[in-house]
Amino acid sequence: MEQTVHEVRDGQRYIVGDVGEVLPTIESEAHVVYLDDAWARPQRANWYGVEYDTHNFASDDNGEYDGITTTEIIDLCEDTLVDGGWLIADADDWLLPRFINYIRENWGDVAASYKGGGYRRIGGVTFVSQSGDPDRSTPGMYLSNGGYPVVFAHKGETDRRTSVSARQITQQASFDGDWGSVKPIEPYQNWINGLMNEGEHLVVPCAGTAPAAIAAENLFGENVRYTCIDNEPEALEMFKKRRAEANLTEQGISSFE
Repeated sequence: MEQTVHEVRDGQRYIVGDVGEVLPTIESEAHVVYLDDAWARPQRANWYGVEYDTHNFASDDNGEYDGITTTEIIDLCEDTLVDGGWLIADADDWLLPRFINYIRENWGDVAASYKGGGYRRIGGVTFVSQSGDPDRSTPGMYLSNGGYPVVFAHKGETDRRTSVSARQITQQASFDGDWGSVKPIEPYQNWINGLMNEGEHLVVPCAGTAPAAIAAENLFGENVRYTCIDNEPEALEMFKKRRAEANLTEQGISSFE
């Protein structure tokens, strides 16, 4: 797939291209990777009005699937991270146990030993209404989930620590754009504020509207570097629109080439 690089400003870019091709070419290691790879879930194609091809979580034994898998994306995220860097990964009920088991087996299980790196914690985002009551408006007829789980892991031992809650409570994202699955910005802003410093690099594979990149820009302005990746040109357009709605344009920092 041909890549197109869109510069927001120096050190901040959104690449339209295949994540498996782009991630290995990133020259600067990431201090935090935010991954939203829910499209590994079977039968999720075309849900919520977004036309994505789903992919396997892992390669099947008979070799019939030759596309990129979630496990390959996780491996690329590990390669991209600096030692001690953090992975923040959105999941769902189907993806969560598979994701955690793979991280434990391949990165380690720091939650079990408190040594080294690997799987650290399950957090999540819980939606509430404006009145503060649980928001159960998630589409679907087989129980409402009212939010989604988030997995936290780090590469090797880390000095990056935060007392911010891994479980965030917020309203569902309000976004005036044609993009079906839109995550809120505030939880990622709280997490990134504790796990990143000014001038460091955030990588956002499978970016969509890239709430983590907007969160980092809200925090650090021009003093943050980020690389967003998505294979859909429409995702870039929705990212532009969402940045504008977040008032980043009014701060004079929205210019695309």
